[in-house]
Parts: sequence; structure tokens; C-alpha cells
Amino acid sequence: MTTGAPSKDAAAIPLWNAAYDTSQVRGSGNLWGDPPVPHAERAASLFAASSARVVLDLPCGDGRNLPPLAAGAPILLAGDTSLNAMGIAEQVVERAGVREKVVFVKVDAFDTGLLDNSVDGIFCWDLLGHLTNPEEALRELHRILRPGGHLVANQWTMNDCQVSDPNIREIAPKEYIDHFDFYCRFYDRSDLDSLLESVGMTAESVEVQRWWEPPHAGYRDYEHEHESLVFTIKKAG
Repeated sequence: MTTGAPSKDAAAIPLWNAAYDTSQVRGSGNLWGDPPVPHAERAASLFAASSARVVLDLPCGDGRNLPPLAAGAPILLAGDTSLNAMGIAEQVVERAGVREKVVFVKVDAFDTGLLDNSVDGIFCWDLLGHLTNPEEALRELHRILRPGGHLVANQWTMNDCQVSDPNIREIAPKEYIDHFDFYCRFYDRSDLDSLLESVGMTAESVEVQRWWEPPHAGYRDYEHEHESLVFTIKKAG
């Protein structure tokens, strides 16, 4: 357990590591069987246009988004709390031919251990919706982002396929526990605006993005469509 994470979020850390157990990896080496999310390439272009030198992918998970993000900066930090996940991700970047640009670091979103203003861009995908206290994670990410740098993140909407998954259960309005016993919170635009306002942030852009992903053997074994609010924060100064 880390000192920065709220207890419920810290308790999920070993569960995530178990979810990325390499004994569950299938032929491609990608635990979830997913291609990169569509917005990873766009985020890399934004980081590159801002002359980013160091970009953080947090959480990097099994590395699905690392190959496109590698185009965004000379140094790509692949951060996660799961050593199992990073072991899989290393295979992904090796196959993609970008291993020399990637530095793997064990990073907790609530307590990154990084200096103030130390990274030029952050890609934070499918993390904030799993947190019971996303406010503190956003404050930490904002702290380590340099002035003028960009945070690109997402929050699932109620139109996301997870809401209708037969293995998910509702515990409160817009709050669920999924098949792995992970907390999931779904947002509409007003929820996102309220979240950002609570931490003194304003989105530079917000858009709804939908995309399809292939079946996941063992729990979502059908083609499924995700929907997220994708937002970009530019740090002032």
C-alpha cells in the first residue's frame, strides 16, 4: 500500500498486479487483446507539437498505447504500479521497435515520486474512472506537469459497453464493481466539469470518442464499443 492513495484505491493495487499475471497472457502477448486506443496517436502529435522531451503514460498497463505514444517525445516513461503489467509492456515495445525510447518506472498516481514540473506531457487512459478519489490523482499529475505541458485523459460515459456487461454490478448511481472487483465510475459532461472545477482545472478541450475493441476471452467475449469523454488540460504558465 502506498502512502498517497486512499485506502480503497490502494487496496486495488495488488488486484491489478494479479490481473496482469503473465500466466494469463495469450499468444499475442497483449493481456487484454486490444489495439491502441484511437486517441493515443493524437496525444502523441499534441506532445510533439509542444516540443515535449519527456512524456509519461500512466498507467501503461500492458503497453497497448506505448508504440504510438513513443512518437510524442524522445523519452517515454511507462508508469504503472504493476510489475506484471510492465513485464508484458516491455515485450510490446520490443516488438514495436521502440524499446530504446521507453523507461519503465513503478509509479503511483497519488504519489509519483517525480519532481514538480518534471514531465512535458501525460497520457492517463482508463485510470481516473477506477479511482474513488480521482481529485487527488489529478492534483498529483498537475504537480509534475511542466507549465505549458498537456495532460490528456478520459472518463467513461454511461454509454460505455461496461455498463451493460452482465458481469458488472451497480452499487450507486453511475458507480459499479466490475468482473475483477474493480471500482468503476461513469461520467457525463457535468460530472467531468464538476470534477475538474473541484481541483481548480479547466479543460482546454473535451470531446466524446467512441471506438470498438475485440473480444476479451473469459469475461467480455464479444466485440464491444467503448465511449469516453476525452479531455485535455494545459498547465498554465
